[in-house]
Amino acid sequence: MKKKVKDITDIQIGYQFRGKVEADPNGTYKVVQIRDFEESLNLNLESLSKVAPKGDMTRYIVKKDDVLFLSRGQRNYAIPIRTSLESTIAASYFFILRIKTAVVLPEYLAWYVNQAPAQEYLRNIARRGTHMPLVPLSAFSDLEVELPDLDTQKTIMEISELQEREKQLTKDLQEKRFRLVTSMCLKAARKKEKKG
Repeated sequence: MKKKVKDITDIQIGYQFRGKVEADPNGTYKVVQIRDFEESLNLNLESLSKVAPKGDMTRYIVKKDDVLFLSRGQRNYAIPIRTSLESTIAASYFFILRIKTAVVLPEYLAWYVNQAPAQEYLRNIARRGTHMPLVPLSAFSDLEVELPDLDTQKTIMEISELQEREKQLTKDLQEKRFRLVTSMCLKAARKKEKKG
């Protein structure tokens, strides 16, 4: 079964700051920005800045089980929000996707948006101007998502998480091997020096 993003989520553009996001230690809200995501796309809660935006923030609030989609830049990825956030809004270059049906898991939706077929669609619809590429909301909302049953979605997510874990373990192993070989080479170089 295929469904368009607009049929399975309510979509809201993040809060538009006037100019640069100004941190305010006495701010009433925290704001999610691109820099708050680690390389693995995990949200770093410690790095969220406090801000004092004006007006009603209700529609810009980010909640657990929302999906954030980065609509600007060279990489347009989606990230599921897995933790409860308090008084937290998203900046305007994010679309806040709130699931409105029981046929899709937030993690699965984010995963699907990040896969090659969806990414190709997004590259084709991105507007390229003098600034960075931008995915228009109207075109993004028409993105079709393949929706298997919930059990299959859960299985896909389990496999995907294992794959990510394997990738991280392989990376860690390569780094350790590199340090070990470098250390051995330096020892060999020092021994040669002493003999000379």
